[in-house]
Amino acid sequence: MEKKFKIPLKKIDSSDCVIHVNQKIQDGKITEIGEPVKIHENEWIQVLPILSIKESLALGLFKQSTDEIELTQAMDRMCDSLSKRIVNWNWTDMDSSPLPKPHKNPDVFKELTNEELIYLLTATLGETPGEQKNELSPSQDISLTTQAN
Repeated sequence: MEKKFKIPLKKIDSSDCVIHVNQKIQDGKITEIGEPVKIHENEWIQVLPILSIKESLALGLFKQSTDEIELTQAMDRMCDSLSKRIVNWNWTDMDSSPLPKPHKNPDVFKELTNEELIYLLTATLGETPGEQKNELSPSQDISLTTQAN
């Protein structure tokens, strides 16, 4: 029996989720963009399209943080938040094996690349690259100073 939610879920095509292979980062800035790869082509996520004040504050801290400890705490909060809002997906890992179901499973998000995590953050806010015309990709919009994986 499938879980019922009080508000309708939003299904988002993840074909526009891009990671950059051989990307180079120095001093928290992307110095070489690398080769873009659509890692989740023909895959999707199913989202509970809401954001609590606590989640919004954590997202702000995540985007603005430069301190490694602060960033790690913010990342943990964001993974917890995503696990509450991404209720299903058909995402696969680097060898095309299905990833564990995301709902109430924050650890699954910690195994993703920085760009995948940022994609999910923006997608759950309704701002996937496919929905943004002529805008920067999430990987260019937010620079991380530490690896999330």
